[in-house]
Amino acid sequence: MSERKVLRAQSSLMSQIEAISEAVQLGEPHLDPETVDFAATVISRAQTRRQLSADHVVIGLFGATGSGKSSLFNEMAGAQLARTGVIRPTTTKTIAAIWNPDGSGELLDWLEVDERHVVDSMLGTGKASRGTGTSGGLILLDLPDMDSTALGHHEIVDRLSGQVDVMVWVLDPQKYADASIHRGYLDGLASLEGNLLVVLNQIDLVAPSDRAEIQNSLTGLLAQDGFRGLEILPVSSKTGEGIDALRARIAKLAENKALSIRRLKADVDQVVHRLVAELGVEQVNAPGKLDQAELEQGIAAAHGVNVIADAAAKSYLLRASSHTGWPLTSWLVRFKNDPLKRMNLGRNHERPELALTSKPPLSAAQSAGIRHSVNTYLSKASGGLPPGWTDNLRASAADRLGTMDQEIDLAIASTDLAVEKKSWWWPLTRVLQWVSIVVALGGALWLGALAVAGYLQFAVPEPPKVEGFPVPTLMLLLGLLLGIVLGIAGSFVNRMVAKMKRKRVHRNLERSVAGVVRQNIVDPAAAHLDQFNSYADLINQAAKKAD
Repeated sequence: MSERKVLRAQSSLMSQIEAISEAVQLGEPHLDPETVDFAATVISRAQTRRQLSADHVVIGLFGATGSGKSSLFNEMAGAQLARTGVIRPTTTKTIAAIWNPDGSGELLDWLEVDERHVVDSMLGTGKASRGTGTSGGLILLDLPDMDSTALGHHEIVDRLSGQVDVMVWVLDPQKYADASIHRGYLDGLASLEGNLLVVLNQIDLVAPSDRAEIQNSLTGLLAQDGFRGLEILPVSSKTGEGIDALRARIAKLAENKALSIRRLKADVDQVVHRLVAELGVEQVNAPGKLDQAELEQGIAAAHGVNVIADAAAKSYLLRASSHTGWPLTSWLVRFKNDPLKRMNLGRNHERPELALTSKPPLSAAQSAGIRHSVNTYLSKASGGLPPGWTDNLRASAADRLGTMDQEIDLAIASTDLAVEKKSWWWPLTRVLQWVSIVVALGGALWLGALAVAGYLQFAVPEPPKVEGFPVPTLMLLLGLLLGIVLGIAGSFVNRMVAKMKRKRVHRNLERSVAGVVRQNIVDPAAAHLDQFNSYADLINQAAKKAD
C-alpha cells in the first residue's frame, strides 16, 4: 500500500474513532454495558497502537498445547529462543523475536513482553541482515498455549489477540477440529481474515493420501467460523516442508505497514456494526404540537382545572352579586361560601411561597389519567428508539412524576385568576341601585304623607302630575322598576362576564400547568431525542467509513 493510501487510511480511521468515541459518550447511559466496555476497549487500544511504532508489524503465533508453534517460532528466528519439548505447557510466557529493534521498546512495553531477542538473520535463513530483508521492522511473538490450565496464560492470549497486527494460528492434525479453538477464538475473528494466517503444522505426521482430506475438513470448519478465502499453509518444523513458504509469507506481511491500520480498522468496524445493530433507526422526530397539547390538557384536566375554573366563575358571581344586587339584601351574599377561598386560590399569585392550595388530593383515577397521558406521549416520542433509550426515557419521566404533581399544585396556586378585581360598572350600578331606592322611598313617603294628611282631614294641595300620573306615584313605580331592571340586567351581565372569566381562568391555569409539563416531560423528552439523533448521526457517520 502506498504511503498516500496509508495516510488516507489513517485519517479515515481517526475520524471513525472520533465519531465512535463521541457517540459512546452520548449513548453510554442507554447502551448495553457490554457494548460500552467493548467499544471503550477497542477505542483505547486503537488510540494507543496508533501512537506507537508504525514501522513494526507485530505477528503473534497462537496455538494449542503440542501444536509446535514454539518450534516454528525458533525456525523463523533462526535460533532456539523458545523452549520446546514434551513438558506441557512449554511456553509459559510471551517471547519476542525482533528484527530492526529501533523504536520497538514502547510497543513491546504496551504488549507487556519482557523477554525480547534481537534477531540479525533474515527470518531464520542464517543470512546476515539489518532486518527481515524489507524496510521497517518485525516483532514475532510466541504466546503461551491457549488451552493451558494456567489462568494467567488465557489472559495473556486473550489480551494479545486484540493487540497484535497479525495472528498466525498454528494447528496440528490431531487438534485442528478442537471446539475450544473454533468456538472459543476463531469463530469471532471472521472480520480479521486479512490479518490472519492459518498454519497446519506437523504435516509430516499425515500420510500424503490423507492430507487433502484433512485440509478440506479444516477449510470447512473455517467456513463455519465465517472465513471464506483463508489460505492454509501446511508445514513441518521437523522436516522443513513448507517452512520457506511460511518465511516468505511472513516477510511479505512484514512489508505491509498498513496491517496495523487494517487490524485496528477491522476492530473499530466491529464496534460500528454492533452499534448499528442496536441503533434500529437513523432519526426520531419529536411528537407534534397536537400530541403535546393533548398531554398538557390531559394533565391539566386531571389536576381539576375545570373544577377550579367553575369555582372562579362562581366566586366572581358571588362578589358581583354583593356589589350589584339590591343593597338592602345583597349583604346576605357575604354569608355564602366562596369556593376559591375554600381551596386557598386566587390570592397568592404574587407570593408563590405562600401558595399552598387546599384543593382535594388527586384521586386514583386522576393519577391513572396522568400516567396514561404521559405514557401515550412517551410512546409517540420513543417510537423506533432502541430499548435502552426507550427504557431510560420512561424511567426518567417516572422519576419526575412525583415532584411534578407538587410543582403543578404550586403553579395553580400561583396563577393570577383575576377574580378579585372589581368590574368598572359595579360602582355605577351600586349608585343607580341606591338612587332607585331613594326615589322609590321618596315617592312612598310622599304618598304616605298625603294619605295621613287626608286621614286627619288636613287640606293639602294635590301633588303635581305628569301626563296625568301623580309625581309621588311615578317616583315609587319608577324607583321600583329601576331597581328590578338593574337587578335583571346586572345578573345577566355578571353571568356573561363570569363565563368569560371562566374561560380566561381556564386558559391561565392550563398555561401554568403546561409550563410545568413542558419542564418535566416535553423538554426532557425533546432533549433525549436530540441526544439520540446526535448519537445516530455519529454512528451513521462512522458506518459510512466501515468496510
